[in-house]
Amino acid sequence: MAAEIEEAGKTLLETPVGYVEQTISDIIRKPVYLKVIEQNSVSGTRYARKVVIGHDKFPILRAFVTFDSRVIPKPVMAALLQKKESIGRILRINKIDAQRRPKATNFDHARKTVTREYEILCGDSVWFQVLEEIRLDFLCACKDG
Repeated sequence: MAAEIEEAGKTLLETPVGYVEQTISDIIRKPVYLKVIEQNSVSGTRYARKVVIGHDKFPILRAFVTFDSRVIPKPVMAALLQKKESIGRILRINKIDAQRRPKATNFDHARKTVTREYEILCGDSVWFQVLEEIRLDFLCACKDG
């Protein structure tokens, strides 16, 4: 079981920007949902967004994202403000090539979680700062259940 959890976590961590939902769905072999829990302007042009990706009642991934509307093109910002799609999907729809720049990754073997911080870059510009928590125990429970 531990090896399976580690492999699933590794696969998810290596997933390119825009394919996290699909990768989770592929790992568990079931459909997943993405829910924007909250998105607010925190000061002027700065926004904060809380997102959950899960299956059934299992929140497999929680993300906290910050971004500045001055940096992001209008079509992307308009889609973000609708609060329906993931950032990665919005970038793919708008044919924007984005890269992930890791800042920190931590494994908590006791809690079976991975937390990671990263930035999403478009060109040389940082568009999003992301903090994620991935519940590897939920990921494997959904896969096995």
